[in-house]
Amino acid sequence: MSIKNVKPTKNSGFNQGYYKPNNPSKYAGPTPIIYRSSWERKFMMWCDKNEKISIWSSEPVEIPYWSRQDSTKRKYYPDFYFKAIQPDETTKEYLVEIKPKQQIQKPEPPKVNSKKALKSYKFLAEQYVKNMDKYNAAKEFCFQRNWNFIVLTEDTIINGLY
Repeated sequence: MSIKNVKPTKNSGFNQGYYKPNNPSKYAGPTPIIYRSSWERKFMMWCDKNEKISIWSSEPVEIPYWSRQDSTKRKYYPDFYFKAIQPDETTKEYLVEIKPKQQIQKPEPPKVNSKKALKSYKFLAEQYVKNMDKYNAAKEFCFQRNWNFIVLTEDTIINGLY
C-alpha cells in the first residue's frame, strides 16, 4: 500500500493535516501533500518559502530494506526530497527524514528497572534498530543517485534549518 493512502488522523497524538503550498510550482510530488507532525509541516513551509530550494516533494520514494527485527523485507518512505541551489549555483539533492532525536540515538539502559522504564527502553531500542536499517538502505539509495541523506530532529527544526 502506498504511504499516500495513509490519511491524516486526529487520533495519532501528532498534528497532522494537508499542506497547501504558496509556491505550487516548486512542489514536484504526489498530492495531496500530507504532514504527519508539526515538524514536518514546519519543514514543508521552509521548503516552500526558501528561495534556495528549487524543487521539493513529500514522501517521494519507496525504498526496500531488510528488517533485522523480524527478518523481513519492508518498505521505507522517507519524508522529503529537495534540490537546493548552492552558493556556486550548482545544485545538491537531499532525501530527508524527520525523527525525534531519542529515536535515532542508541538508548541507554534504564538506571531503575521499573516496568515503565524497561518498556520505554525496549521501545526506543526497537525504534533505533528499525531506523538504522531504514537509514542504511536510504544512504545506499542516495549514494547510487549522488544525493545526500539527512535526518533532521527537533533540534534542527526548532533551532533553524540551514
